[in-house]
Amino acid sequence: MENLHRNTAPKFKTVDSIEILPSQKHSLSNNIPVHIISGGSQDVVKIEFIFNAGIWHQKKPLIATLTSTMLNEGTNSMTASEIAEKFDFLGAHVGFSASKHDANVTLYSLKKHFSETLTLTADLIKDSIFPEKEFSTILTNKKQQYQIEHQKTNVLAKEKFTQMIYGGNHPYSNTYDISEFDNCKRQDIIDFYKKHYTPSNCLIIIAGKVDDNVLAQVDYLFGEGKWTDQSKSADCKHEIIESKEKSAFVCKNDAVQSTIRIGRKLFTKTHPDYTGMQLLNLILGGYFGSRLMQNIREDKGYTYGINSIIISHLKDGHFTIVTEVGAEVCKAAVQEIFIEIERLREEIVSEEELTLVKNYISGEMLRNLDSPFALSDGLRGNLPFGFDNSYFQKFIKDLKAVTAKKLLDLANEYLKPEDLYLIVSGPKECEEAIVFPK
Repeated sequence: MENLHRNTAPKFKTVDSIEILPSQKHSLSNNIPVHIISGGSQDVVKIEFIFNAGIWHQKKPLIATLTSTMLNEGTNSMTASEIAEKFDFLGAHVGFSASKHDANVTLYSLKKHFSETLTLTADLIKDSIFPEKEFSTILTNKKQQYQIEHQKTNVLAKEKFTQMIYGGNHPYSNTYDISEFDNCKRQDIIDFYKKHYTPSNCLIIIAGKVDDNVLAQVDYLFGEGKWTDQSKSADCKHEIIESKEKSAFVCKNDAVQSTIRIGRKLFTKTHPDYTGMQLLNLILGGYFGSRLMQNIREDKGYTYGINSIIISHLKDGHFTIVTEVGAEVCKAAVQEIFIEIERLREEIVSEEELTLVKNYISGEMLRNLDSPFALSDGLRGNLPFGFDNSYFQKFIKDLKAVTAKKLLDLANEYLKPEDLYLIVSGPKECEEAIVFPK
């Protein structure tokens, strides 16, 4: 038996490249595109139906989310309780979600029950009836949730931030008044469903133990002659209107904590500076050992957590720093955040820190792409931008090429204080925290 040296750290290895299980492209008999990631050791199949039915496509607030939420509330042949009981009996799970551009129906099933669970899923997708009683209950619950959420400073600050960088009526801000719950009608949901949950608006990703029998079952239920409505959603146009004001205060006098958001509109993952900005963001506030965490949490003790993120929507994107602090340290926290931003603009990052964060982001990518199901999640995020999962290999290659000088240039181009928005939400005394560096 080999001796273990517990006082000696394991050898450090740099991630130079990653091996990605490739996906195969297929089409159903009615030309619905199918992407397949076949692999894994368990006899489990994940199938995801992706529709152009997100918030971007709705004409009124709430419609896309409510439609997605209600897909399992009843069909012409099953009630909501019968649907839940059947999936539970077969050991399967079906999930529904609506995002900015897409709405997804995702089925996880044992392969031996795939025919039955897929038949149930097909019924939900093609024959949902959105019962009036369930609609009223869900709408009431969401209204109550809205009221609760809008007592929180982090929600108020986020809404104000997205309004300022995208505009109040833009889908990426997705802000609306509570009165919209009273304006939402069941017929709005039915009309949206009929228009957007169609074969021409559908993309399918299958992962796990996928073989010809699985594909045959999918084609039998969703192919030619089985799903015939071919209406297709037109791409909507939404104008971005950035606020000329660079700061805002949202008063919440009874708040225990205040929320700080600092950021700007940026770009999507197709931009040539995206990889470099991801690395710069990681150094600033993108992981537990980041500079903001070391300063604001570990050194000053102002917060339990602070982070910075880059969001890439399909049409645009943004960068933001967010934290929650006590009212008495809100102004000091804002000042320290701007100090860390200025450090990135004035001081070149050391090779030691650069190597550390490159390996961290590479390692996280490897960890997040370790199974066919995880790869299918990655593929879902890449396809709208015209990428497949080879994007991750290119990302690693581009990551290795980023230099400390490049990060300095990026910080000076994209992190100028005059280009940033500052939002604070909390008690009245926190308004004094809205101070930009001179």
